[in-house]
Amino acid sequence: NNILVLVDGSDFSLNAAKVGASMADKYGSKLTLMHVIGKSFSKTTMPDLELEIAGLRAEGSQILNNALLSIGKSENEVELILSWGNPLDIILEEAGNKPYDLIVMGSRGLGTIKGLLMGSVSERVSRSVKCPVLIVKELA
Repeated sequence: NNILVLVDGSDFSLNAAKVGASMADKYGSKLTLMHVIGKSFSKTTMPDLELEIAGLRAEGSQILNNALLSIGKSENEVELILSWGNPLDIILEEAGNKPYDLIVMGSRGLGTIKGLLMGSVSERVSRSVKCPVLIVKELA
């Protein structure tokens, strides 16, 4: 059994991580946490591009680490995926390439203003993947 949890740093996604971890523990499933950096760049950012990319990667890693802390797990117990691109496309690609039995995500996220994840993405993911999707609405 494989469970994919999508995190973006919002309280909703951290709660989704807790729900996903609880289910993984209960059913002996492998847990994967995934964060997608959805930032795009224009020519005006080119001089500082490397610095901005490094900052976004560090922020993405911190989001994954915060999710790990919130579920009380270590990197040895959970697979972490940090990806770059259109969140919906990357999530659908990941779900299509690996045999996930369940995808867990928050109903709301930080939105596209910060170039991260969730929001209407949760609805589109649930309509597009073959496995069940659990959308966590309430904060624990």
